[in-house]
Amino acid sequence: MNKKLKFNLGKVDSKKFNSIKDVEEFITVSDNYKEIELKNKHYEQLEYPIKLQKTSDEHSTYWVAEHPDLPGCMTHGYTKEEALANLDDAKKGWIYSALSHEMLIPEPGTKSEIEDCSGRILLRVPKELHYRLLQKAKEDGTSLNQELLFLVSTALGTKPSLRNKKL
Repeated sequence: MNKKLKFNLGKVDSKKFNSIKDVEEFITVSDNYKEIELKNKHYEQLEYPIKLQKTSDEHSTYWVAEHPDLPGCMTHGYTKEEALANLDDAKKGWIYSALSHEMLIPEPGTKSEIEDCSGRILLRVPKELHYRLLQKAKEDGTSLNQELLFLVSTALGTKPSLRNKKL
């Protein structure tokens, strides 16, 4: 990358890095950062559902806020307002990181739509196809259900590592 980006590192405590390296050496910027920033603006404007929960521990009472549709996108604050402000910042970082790693970003409402699905599908197929699928499963040393899961996942572009994992 030719152009050096500037970051606001004024609040970073470099002692916490426990390193002789400069803080900026820990920051990497993708070559296509302009494209990522454009996509980032689109997703930042979407209204993702928010889950807000008051919780207490031995230290304090605080609010936990999360976007259930964005796995792991959560934060907290000592007030609702602080938790929601922190969540907005976490959402921006989550989306930017996902885009930088070429991950798919779900549209708002996806998790509730997924929760409405049972995971059970009844499918009628011709006898010959049923036989061929059974043979393929036998060749691969797996069950018919796992074979179908693998084939459908592969056709949808999901990584084929699902083959031997139980869901």
